[in-house]
Amino acid sequence: MNIRNIFLFTMATTLASSCQKFLDVKPKGKLIPETVSDFDHLLDNSATIEYNFVDQNRGSLLSTMGDNLVMTEGQAKVGYVLSSHPNIERYYGYIFRQPYKDPNNNDPFWSAGSSGIYTQMSYFNHVIEGIRGIKDLTPEDAASGRRTIAQALVARTWCYFNANLIYGPVYKPGGDNSAKTIPYVTNPDIYAPIPNLSTSEEVMARVLAELHEALPSLPAKSTWPSRASKPAGYAMLAYYHLFTRKYDSVAHYANLAWTAGAGSDPGKVLYDYREFKQGDSNINIIRRPIIAKEDGYLNQVNSRELLLYRHSDKDAGMGSQLSYPSPELLALYDQANDLRFKEFYINSPGYKTGLGGGFNDGMRISNYRFNKAKITDGFSWPEVLLMRAEAYARNNQAALAIADLNTLRRYRMKKGTPDLPVGTAEEALMEVVNERRRELPIGGLKRFMDLKRFSLEPGKPWSKATITHTLSGQTYTATVDSKDFVIPISNVVLKFNPGWGIPLEPRTF
Repeated sequence: MNIRNIFLFTMATTLASSCQKFLDVKPKGKLIPETVSDFDHLLDNSATIEYNFVDQNRGSLLSTMGDNLVMTEGQAKVGYVLSSHPNIERYYGYIFRQPYKDPNNNDPFWSAGSSGIYTQMSYFNHVIEGIRGIKDLTPEDAASGRRTIAQALVARTWCYFNANLIYGPVYKPGGDNSAKTIPYVTNPDIYAPIPNLSTSEEVMARVLAELHEALPSLPAKSTWPSRASKPAGYAMLAYYHLFTRKYDSVAHYANLAWTAGAGSDPGKVLYDYREFKQGDSNINIIRRPIIAKEDGYLNQVNSRELLLYRHSDKDAGMGSQLSYPSPELLALYDQANDLRFKEFYINSPGYKTGLGGGFNDGMRISNYRFNKAKITDGFSWPEVLLMRAEAYARNNQAALAIADLNTLRRYRMKKGTPDLPVGTAEEALMEVVNERRRELPIGGLKRFMDLKRFSLEPGKPWSKATITHTLSGQTYTATVDSKDFVIPISNVVLKFNPGWGIPLEPRTF
């Protein structure tokens, strides 16, 4: 099925079918959108936020390729291989066995059924061009239309920006970025010619242009965190410039976002972990809810800490779901004082099975954050603060960087935990990098993307040229700045687009 057919199938089935309940917002679901309101409701479809770079079971190969997770022999041999796990690509990613995914099946990252970024593009492109095509709008509808277009543009750029670095090589500011990565599809017409692959540089340029186009029309606050607000637009620009290494711009946009959201009161956008209470004591500790003093939305998409919600890997580091947090990650926590460790990392029975000769991992620390607090591969307010801190550190403003880190830590550490001292700018940057790993989802795309951008700084303590995994006494190593960290386009797409010049993957899966 080529992209054109995927678009046709998606729009026909989605717009003609009854709509799913989505974030407590029910889309109209008209067969043919005609008004600004009709197009606006297309952005409320769950496919636009729940299926970004995850598989059909909403885990991710990207998680197991990084350094935040480990896998044991039983999980690998039985949980994945003997059990014929439907997402065995997670195991192949862990051992860097290529091809990671079945090249002759649809790729859920790309487009498969109701998931994937090009399925989402069918929504975003119809919204953008559909509203632009409406004639004689009232001033009120025109303003509403500009707002909706802006939100669709940010959603589109978020997808394309990440896809460019997932399906392409490390982006090298000022270097050679001529590798062709993805088609930048913007036309909703399913009969229009499919564009050629854009280069990595071309994708970056278009993303930046569309973000600046969107910014003036974004609302100060969004109706729901699945939709971009102006602070979310600022956050996306700050994130973009982390990868272009323009740290003045990172600081500028992260500061605009943080000031708009928190102002002088971080409590507006951060939960105070020191005030958490445990829910019903009769519930198993793994499933026992955490009650935030401020509100009851900690594990909802309208959590005060979520700026732009996009689903993240729900299985990462959960032993029963075939991975654990890596010793390296666990060692980054002050386990006596960091309340994130106390609340989310639970010592529980590990993977156990009688199959394959029998395996028992015993008691293992697993990550249960997904059960307790909503996470995002979009942007959280803590990440905004950490982006500003990173920019300060890289601009030799160590005191400002440490001040931002201490702001976050006062909401995460036990009362009485000393603030971090101000040291050198490089020491501050190392603290920021470690805080990103503690604070952001341990699976999904965030760490994968960080590993790629950090690979451009050889010799720095936060940079890794290679990732090594050990399983059953065997060592597997992949180079970050290589094809090892590039997800190839499926044969299902390539065979319908021979003009792209990419040979089909001949290896068996």
